[in-house]
Amino acid sequence: MNFDQDDVSHMGFFSWVVPENSLTGDEMFAHLYGFTVEQVIRGVTVEEIMARIIPGDRERVAFECHSSILTGAAGLTTFTVFDGTRYRHIASIGRCLKDIDGVPSFYTGTVFERPRRVPASDNVSMGNVLSFRPGSRQGEPAR
Repeated sequence: MNFDQDDVSHMGFFSWVVPENSLTGDEMFAHLYGFTVEQVIRGVTVEEIMARIIPGDRERVAFECHSSILTGAAGLTTFTVFDGTRYRHIASIGRCLKDIDGVPSFYTGTVFERPRRVPASDNVSMGNVLSFRPGSRQGEPAR
């Protein structure tokens, strides 16, 4: 996955205290998930986060998060969030840190919106697009 300056300037940061199940984040994190800043300053649960991830992605994200907690390995995952108003395609990079006894303690990371990017080969040439006029026949350009 390539990053550009737009990705970096729109990153949201979070920290999850695993034993307390309290996740806090910044303003961009709140925006991407559709929470208020006050909610994420106070702390939300991982279940509240998972509830905003669409069902088709939720199980995979939960599995990847659980694996990271167990192994401590850094992970990158992409998924779609529905905040009650709109869908957002999100990328998240994070890692679970363990205390001196090896107990998972803090999961920290970043999230940012990743609009679905269409490969250049899939782009439609604008020269092949006909304007549409209501009542026109298919293939007949608008006047």
